[in-house]
Amino acid sequence: MKPGSRVLLTVALTVCCIGPAVAEDAPACAGFAWSVARDRAAFTAPDLAGLASGSALPGGTGAAQVSLKPAAEVTLPVQSERTAKPGTFAGFITATVPSAGTYQLTLSEEAWIDVSQDGRTTLKPERISGKAGCPEIRKSLRFALDAGPVTIEIGRAPSQQIKLDLLPAE
Repeated sequence: MKPGSRVLLTVALTVCCIGPAVAEDAPACAGFAWSVARDRAAFTAPDLAGLASGSALPGGTGAAQVSLKPAAEVTLPVQSERTAKPGTFAGFITATVPSAGTYQLTLSEEAWIDVSQDGRTTLKPERISGKAGCPEIRKSLRFALDAGPVTIEIGRAPSQQIKLDLLPAE
């Protein structure tokens, strides 16, 4: 076999074997208004940080799995725009945004999100995108944030664990 033929065969086998696996995920995740590939990779990383409600996001921004509590047992720092539903979970974390800009906040599960930078009011997202059926990702929101502390409140979550990612928008 000629050396060039080996390369061509390797590429063909890679496309044949790996291509279909990637294509299976693409339709469900392609429905988002922007890419969620970074978030999906972060949520499946073996070193994903685990945080209790009330903790700070390590490194200021990034991904973590947040442990929530029954909503009836949680007092959020800023009053949520939505009241808690019985049987759901809630909690909050803090983060530090290094510079002003648009940030993408992505969740692994269906939940309500409130974001505050002044400790009194919640910010409206610039855009929201959600898609059922995308592995690891359910909802992604974009917020215009100033540099400094941010409180991220999670409510109406169906389970005690939720993955969250806060990164500058691409």
